[in-house]
Amino acid sequence: MTSYDSFPSSAIYPTKDDDGNLLETEYGLCSYKDHQTVSIQEMPEKSPAGQLPRSVDIVLDNDLMDKCKPGDRVQVVGIYRCLPNKQGAFTSGTFHTILLANNVILMNKEVSPQISTDDVHKCKKFSKQKNVDVFEMLAKSLAPSIHGHEYIKKALLCMLLGGVEKVLPNGTRLRG
Repeated sequence: MTSYDSFPSSAIYPTKDDDGNLLETEYGLCSYKDHQTVSIQEMPEKSPAGQLPRSVDIVLDNDLMDKCKPGDRVQVVGIYRCLPNKQGAFTSGTFHTILLANNVILMNKEVSPQISTDDVHKCKKFSKQKNVDVFEMLAKSLAPSIHGHEYIKKALLCMLLGGVEKVLPNGTRLRG
């Protein structure tokens, strides 16, 4: 049975009990289970505007372990628990919340944007304009409420757009 009294628990192997008596492990009577703690956060598109996505720690046991990897979109069903934060031997007045997972469902990994025919028409119209520096226009449209900082906006635009992914003969993938 895993104790959730103070989270995270210490990784130190105990050799003495609270009274100072030596502890001895009887390996034939021990039972072990796989255990993993992951931290998930709400999807950025569903978080409140201007705020960072909220996160919560998830405890995965047994067959739920290694069901997801960083970057996966998941749906988790479980028991929401509130644990006291410990500072030394005493508990503070604050609490830490965790979710004890019962089920983990991998959602579709790729999010397909909803592109309307009107959006396609506007993009085609924009591309046909003469005497327009597209890179300059896109940089100006990035964070329009922030005036100036053109070089920073152009750098951010290059980071956002990226390039074409390249796959080497040995299977290594290079980001564009």
